[in-house]
Amino acid sequence: MTPGSVWFDEEFHFHDGETGEKLFVSLGNAGLTYLVAKTTSQQHGRGTVFGCQPSDRFPSFFLPPGCCHLKKATWVCLDEFYEFDARAVMRKQLDGRVKPVCTLPAEIAKLVQECALISLDITAAQHAIITACRIP
Repeated sequence: MTPGSVWFDEEFHFHDGETGEKLFVSLGNAGLTYLVAKTTSQQHGRGTVFGCQPSDRFPSFFLPPGCCHLKKATWVCLDEFYEFDARAVMRKQLDGRVKPVCTLPAEIAKLVQECALISLDITAAQHAIITACRIP
C-alpha cells in the first residue's frame, strides 16, 4: 500500500466502534503497520479550495470533483488517523472486502502527506511513519 493510494473498505472500523463502507488514503507504512486517513464527501464546514485546510474545524485536504479519478468532492480527514495491520488488510484484499480505487498523483500525495504532518491530531509515532515514507 503505497502513500497516496486510495482504497475502498467494505468493513472499515471507525474509532467509535462503528463499521461501514469508507474510502481511505494511505499516508505511509512502517513494518507491518499502514497509516491511513479516511475520506468524506460531506462538507460539514470544510473549505472547498484545493489543498490543505489545516485551520478548518476538522483539518483536511480537499480534492475537487474529478480530481484523481474521484467522482465527488472529497476531503481527506486529517483530524484522526488509523493504523492498520498489513496482514489484516491483505486478508481483506484477498477476500475482496478492500479494493484499490486509484492512486493520487505523486505531487498531490506529497501535499497530502505534508498537510497530515502539520495536523494537531497526529501522534509522534504516526508523524515518524509519514516522515519515513515521504514522497520526494
